[in-house]
Amino acid sequence: MLEQATKALEVTAKDLQEFEMEDTFNGHLLHGYLCRRPDHRYGALYLTHVNGEEETQLIFATPKLHYPFDRAGTYRFPPAREVLVFEKLDGTNILGFCYYWRGQSFLTYKLRLSPIVRNSQHGPFLDLWMEILQQHPEIPSLPALNGCAISFELYGARNKHLVIYDTPLAVAVLFGVGEGGEIRPPTDLQLLGVPVAALVTRLALAGDYQALYQHHQAECEQGNQLIEEGALRGTEGRVWYLRTVAGEVVMLKCKPESVEQIHFAMGAGLSKAIVRATAYNVLETEAEVSYEGVRALLLEDYSEEEIEDYRPLIDQVMAQLNEELQFQAQVLAVYDTLDLDLATQKDQVMRALSAQFPKKLMRKVYALLLLERP
Repeated sequence: MLEQATKALEVTAKDLQEFEMEDTFNGHLLHGYLCRRPDHRYGALYLTHVNGEEETQLIFATPKLHYPFDRAGTYRFPPAREVLVFEKLDGTNILGFCYYWRGQSFLTYKLRLSPIVRNSQHGPFLDLWMEILQQHPEIPSLPALNGCAISFELYGARNKHLVIYDTPLAVAVLFGVGEGGEIRPPTDLQLLGVPVAALVTRLALAGDYQALYQHHQAECEQGNQLIEEGALRGTEGRVWYLRTVAGEVVMLKCKPESVEQIHFAMGAGLSKAIVRATAYNVLETEAEVSYEGVRALLLEDYSEEEIEDYRPLIDQVMAQLNEELQFQAQVLAVYDTLDLDLATQKDQVMRALSAQFPKKLMRKVYALLLLERP
């Protein structure tokens, strides 16, 4: 079956990760391979069995987005009839897709590098997604209605990443993914009122793409405000959808300097922001942040030599993040032993916790509880 998967995806065996996991949305056991090649096949699934029965099928997922320039700083844009620019949201990507078993179609949801949405030690992604499905009952109708998989972003203060949002939890449709991996911008989809990433501008025959791209970078940068190490208010950037003269849609990411040091030609290298964001991505599918986990994701954009050169920085960021996660677990463990409710007994809760944590940390304790035990 591995050979079939490599042929279907046109990748090597090292690009594939075998899995066997229960589809919690339908109660089926899925077996197959997940692709980690950082291109249009990123996160794609090659299912081999459903409930122990052979049922081979290829499912494309949310592709890896790239910049329009190479490491030498040379920009390359495909000739396009139209450019759609949408806000880039900073959260957890979830794909709604269908697979087949015994002639029936079943809808389920996956993370970027997990075949099914699941809770992890550091993120209740399944629980959060179930909340979203209750808030937006139209979501399950979208894949069948549009005849394609639908890529969503799950974001908000309760799903912390680099960008801090005021809203506790929200979702936005990003785009559709066809059976052959083709991308359909949200403007091409029927959404039934489900929120969508904001359309910033629509450009026809844009002309100087590089100048416009750099203008969007600067515009995003001006609106961003660093509020603490590893966190900012504002935007992660924008996503360009270029509809080529051949009708294909190509996606490119556009991030401001405060989110990511992107100009490789300037020798910026890896930054704390990049490593921290990568570490959060590791936690979507792994129980803890490890160097190997961070390294595996960084290899999608950086060489072995670059990553090893920044090993001290990576170790520093991992240690800091693991310390934060340990403190979070400690606070939640103490709170969960209290027979008190933060929403209605705030004063009693904080008095009880003040006996367990230093006074200088109490504001941090309270902020953490608001996010994790609202």
